[in-house]
Amino acid sequence: MHNSNYKIDEIAQEFSDDAWYAFHQGEINESNDLDTFKTEWIDTKTINTNECKEYCEDLGYDIFECHPVFGRPKNWSQAGYNAIYDALAESDKTIKWEELIDENKRFEYNG
Repeated sequence: MHNSNYKIDEIAQEFSDDAWYAFHQGEINESNDLDTFKTEWIDTKTINTNECKEYCEDLGYDIFECHPVFGRPKNWSQAGYNAIYDALAESDKTIKWEELIDENKRFEYNG
């Protein structure tokens, strides 16, 4: 597996673990809550400029690319946000709302 693919799955798994925890704590109660959680989670990850640079490098994000949703990043924080956003969208390890509410999926993630 290419290093960036590993990093993409790694960050997706970290997000999913945190989302599962928030779901069980009652912080995520509907699909919109998961979207808000994701936005806030990425925001928290992209506070530090050096970490944003690392995310861009580790996730193979082209900082000069015009993102289809957010446009061209104006700083490292925006580039890091775009990189993580795309990684979560790309990985099949990113938890979806349907999986949070499906009792059977809980065992796959926590097993």
